[in-house]
Amino acid sequence: MDASSSKSTTGQVITLTEEVATLKGQPTAQQAAREAKAAAQEAWEAEIVAQFSAQDEKMSMILRALQMFGLQIPMPAHDLDPSSTSQPLRPANTQ
Repeated sequence: MDASSSKSTTGQVITLTEEVATLKGQPTAQQAAREAKAAAQEAWEAEIVAQFSAQDEKMSMILRALQMFGLQIPMPAHDLDPSSTSQPLRPANTQ
């Protein structure tokens, strides 16, 4: 092997070594993207839970205020059958 062929081979080895290092780093970047997406999903879910909690608290305050004035409002059960809510509500006298 002559000197120019050896330099060319060495250059190819260096280039391939750098490419391998780059390719090895890609799964790490993909994993970081998945983790960031999962963290964003968890934050969104926490925000939804907080909103529902705030709404529940407001509803409780309204019901307590109404009860102070002697008004009773029956609350629907929380575990409604999904099939019972699949149709839009319509007054009985309309078609």
